[in-house]
Amino acid sequence: MSETPRSRPALIRPPAPRAGDAVAIVSPSWGGAGLYPRQLARATAALEQHLGVRVQVMPHALRHDSWVSASAGERADDLHRAFRDPSVRLILGAIGGDHSAQVLPELDFDLIAAHPKALVGYSDLANLVQAVHARTGLVTFYGVSALMQFGELPEPHAFTLEGFRRVVMRTEAAGAVGWPDFLTDEFGDWESETGKVRAPRPAGPPRALRAGSASGPLLAGCLPSVGQLLGTPWQPDYAGRVLLLETPEQPYTAAEADRDLWHLRNAGLLHQVAALGMGRPAGMDQPARAALDDVILGATAGARCPVVVDLPFGHTDPVATLPLGVRATLSADGLSIDEPAVSP
Repeated sequence: MSETPRSRPALIRPPAPRAGDAVAIVSPSWGGAGLYPRQLARATAALEQHLGVRVQVMPHALRHDSWVSASAGERADDLHRAFRDPSVRLILGAIGGDHSAQVLPELDFDLIAAHPKALVGYSDLANLVQAVHARTGLVTFYGVSALMQFGELPEPHAFTLEGFRRVVMRTEAAGAVGWPDFLTDEFGDWESETGKVRAPRPAGPPRALRAGSASGPLLAGCLPSVGQLLGTPWQPDYAGRVLLLETPEQPYTAAEADRDLWHLRNAGLLHQVAALGMGRPAGMDQPARAALDDVILGATAGARCPVVVDLPFGHTDPVATLPLGVRATLSADGLSIDEPAVSP
């Protein structure tokens, strides 16, 4: 029998990373950091230049064994080392993948709770950041990765950088997230020496599919990934949450989003949330976006929560960094982070 989710633990805000601190690069899922050393070098240079941190690549982060970086135990060991290291204040996923859930049975959650750090993940690492938040109460962060966002050419987007600093590195409430007036969802060139500057295209503000405004502790992740936690010991509590979900790059379709949203609905979770926000879909043309709107409204039919789409996070860039567990407000005007995510 599957275990039911545990009660929500008290919130733990990690210490704010500062210039001069170490950032540990981990690969809890795919081994892209080892496969694309030039992209990792770009990301490392950007982290050091723009955040003033010292980059430490964890021992197994450069491995690439088929569809994962290393064994589940080795990936968990990298995380444990990073949490134990007093010089590390920020633990950043190199990239997403498909298999971070394999790491969860190997994790020492008591160790993690005793050494709180800013843990940041993207895409499939939604499993990791949600599970750590659910089991320890630690504020974790969804929205950026080393290779994708910090490896951006010619440099990381200003919106991404400033949002990261406001949420992860400052001890005041970040306030209104805002939105950029452009996006890019092109695939980059990670193999050549010069790389590729991805072309931007116009992007509008968020749209309300169901009007209203609601506040609650934030919960965020990638839609096809978060369903892997349902019925497990690592499933977060959805009650009263501002739930923010995003869809991965193509060929993920509106039909697949329909399947995954109904998984959450049939688990009784979509009717528990205070609000639902969806990130900008990557690579979808206007008919596909309209179909996705219909899917979202259908899956939330009967729920009274506001629904807002085209929020700036997920598999398009630039992106916001989202702190799990921190009180947020979602409305037609967008998203606001209403409390500090980190401690002094």
